[in-house]
Amino acid sequence: MMTLLRANEKGRLDCNRMRRLLVIGVFILCSLFSKLNSQIDLKDKLSTSNSSFTISVTVGGNFIVNGSFSAFPTERVDQFITRLCMEMTKLQSGKQVNIGELFTYPKRGILLKRTTGETLKIDLEKFRLTGDYSYNPYLKNDDVIIFPYIDRNDVIAVEGAVVNPCTFQFVEGDKVEDALLFAQGINPVYEQVTHMEIYRLTYDGKLDTVIRIPIDPSFSLRRGDRVKFVSVAPKRKNFRAYVDGEVKQPGFVLLPIDGLPIGKVLEQVGGLCDEADLSRAELIKGGSVFQSIYFGQEFERLMMQRMSVIKDEDSLTFVIDNMLRLQRGSLASSLKDLQSERVTSLDVIVRDGDYLFIPRKIDYVYVFGQVNNFGYVTFVPGKDYKYYIEQAGGLGETAKEDIYVIKNRTRAWYLATDKDVEIEPGDFIWVPKKPIRDFDYYLQRVGYIGSVLTGIATIILLFVQVSKQ
Repeated sequence: MMTLLRANEKGRLDCNRMRRLLVIGVFILCSLFSKLNSQIDLKDKLSTSNSSFTISVTVGGNFIVNGSFSAFPTERVDQFITRLCMEMTKLQSGKQVNIGELFTYPKRGILLKRTTGETLKIDLEKFRLTGDYSYNPYLKNDDVIIFPYIDRNDVIAVEGAVVNPCTFQFVEGDKVEDALLFAQGINPVYEQVTHMEIYRLTYDGKLDTVIRIPIDPSFSLRRGDRVKFVSVAPKRKNFRAYVDGEVKQPGFVLLPIDGLPIGKVLEQVGGLCDEADLSRAELIKGGSVFQSIYFGQEFERLMMQRMSVIKDEDSLTFVIDNMLRLQRGSLASSLKDLQSERVTSLDVIVRDGDYLFIPRKIDYVYVFGQVNNFGYVTFVPGKDYKYYIEQAGGLGETAKEDIYVIKNRTRAWYLATDKDVEIEPGDFIWVPKKPIRDFDYYLQRVGYIGSVLTGIATIILLFVQVSKQ
C-alpha cells in the first residue's frame, strides 16, 4: 500500500514539473515572437519613413519647366531630370507635342548650387559616356539646378578617323581630349592616325586659320572649332558582284578593289553548267554615278538634252535609248568567245556592283505576227527566215512584205531579206500586218492631194498675173 501511494505521489510531481516546463516554453516562444514582430514593425516604419521623406529642388534656366519640385535624397541629378521629363511626357500625352523636344535640354555646363554656397558643374553628357559620378552628384535639400542658354552655333564638330563623328555642345575649358571622348575615340579601322587639323573661322564666317599638329589631348578648343583627325581612308570594303544563271553556284562573288577577270569570277561560282550559253551572256555594269542620289535619271536626262541638236521626231527615240542606257549599262562586246581554256586571258574585268548573267542554251527561234501558227520553232543551223515561216504555218493573208529578224541579245532589228543576217538560236522573226485601206481612206488621200494641187495651181496663177503686170 505504501509503495502504491509513493508511486502516485511521484506521478503527481512529474506532472507538475511538466506543466511548469510547458508554461516556461510558451512564455519564451511568446517573447521571441513579440521581439520579432517589433523588429519587423520597426523595419516597416523605417522603410515607410525613408520613402515618404522628400526634399525640395529648384530648376531654372533653359529647361522645359522651371520651378521647385519634390525629389528624393537618394536621387542624382540625371535621375531627377529624367523623371521630370517623363512626368512632362505623361502630362502632354494626347496633345500635339513633339515628345523628343522635351529631352533636348542642355546637358553640359549645368550649375548645381547648394545652400552652403558651393557650386558644382554638372556634365550629364560626360557622365553618360564615362559613368563618372563626379559629373552627376546626389541632390540635397534646397539645391538649385540652373541650365545654360546655348546658341545652336556654340558647338564643336568632330570628323575624320573617329568612331562616331559628331557635334557637341561647347563648354569653356574643352580640350581635344573632350572631342575624342564625345567621338568615342580613334576608329581602329584607320591606321597611323597621328595628326589632327583644327579649322577656325572668323566672326563673319571666313576661314581664319587651319592648325595641323600632332594629336594633343591637352590642346584647348574654342567655340566653333571643327576638329578633323587625319588619316587615309581604308579601302577594305565589301567589293562584290552577283553571278546568276547557268553556273554551278550562283550568288555573290568577292572581289578586290580592281575587280577580277571574268575567268576568276567563274571559278568562284564553280564554273559553267553544261547548258550555259556564253553567246548570250551579259555583263551589266553597276556602281554607276547615275544610280547615285545626287545624279538621278532625271538629272542625267536633262544634262543629255541640254545642248542636243536632234530633231523633234528623233526626241522620242533618244529618250527610249537613253532610259535603256541608264537602266542597263551592259557590256557592248559579246562574251561568246569565253572558253574554259582562254577565259582568264580575256580583257573583261568584273567589278564591284556588276551583274553577270549566263543564260541557258535556247535551240528555238520564235516566229510571231502575221503567220498562221505563231510560236517557237526548233533552230536548224543554216536555215533562212523562209524556213521558219513555213514551220509556223506560212504567211497569213494580211502579212506585209517587210519581214524583220530581231536579234535575241541586242534586240536589234534587221530586214529578213538582208543577205548578211544570220538567224541564231533565240532570235525573233516578226511578220508585220498589212494595213487595211478602205474606200474612205483613199478618198481622204485623194482629197489631201487635190488640196495640195489646188494650192500649187493658185500660186502659179498669181505669179503669172504679177508677171504680166
